[in-house]
Amino acid sequence: MARLDPLKMEELTPEQKVLHDELFRNRKRVSGPFPIWLRNPAVADAANRLVLSLRENGRLEKRLYELIVLVVVRHWSAQYAWAAHEAAAASSGLAPELIAAIRERRKPELKKDDERIVYETIVELLKGGPLSQPSYDRLVKQFGLDLAIEIVTVAGLYSMVATVLNGFDVPTPNGETPFD
Repeated sequence: MARLDPLKMEELTPEQKVLHDELFRNRKRVSGPFPIWLRNPAVADAANRLVLSLRENGRLEKRLYELIVLVVVRHWSAQYAWAAHEAAAASSGLAPELIAAIRERRKPELKKDDERIVYETIVELLKGGPLSQPSYDRLVKQFGLDLAIEIVTVAGLYSMVATVLNGFDVPTPNGETPFD
């Protein structure tokens, strides 16, 4: 990591070791913001539970989940998160031209109503301030209240993830630079 070296296994407290093992159970490696959060086990545990609740146990379709992630992490220019999610976004069914438009900060041509409503909602939220009543009404009409809550929460979660990644200048997994 650019600003913080990951903790070595022998440096972990017993609580951190338990949490590290828990994190590793659900991931190929403990990376991204988690090595940072692991220094504060309560934060790492809470973040892990929220990520798992939304990503693994949420009802939101993976295609829409990944759309939210890409829009949010591109807004924050979080290179690590983009690199970690771009392939998942493509395999979830997002069109390559949609992914490219978001990466290039162009408004994508959205042919699917659900993608358009999610995209417009997240872009509006990222401008700051409350979601407008018409946008809120469209979101709830399209998805229902439970999924609307998931959609907005995923956006908030990945804003937090992006902030941590940027704050600690976490490099991408393979040194790639998805955008400047």
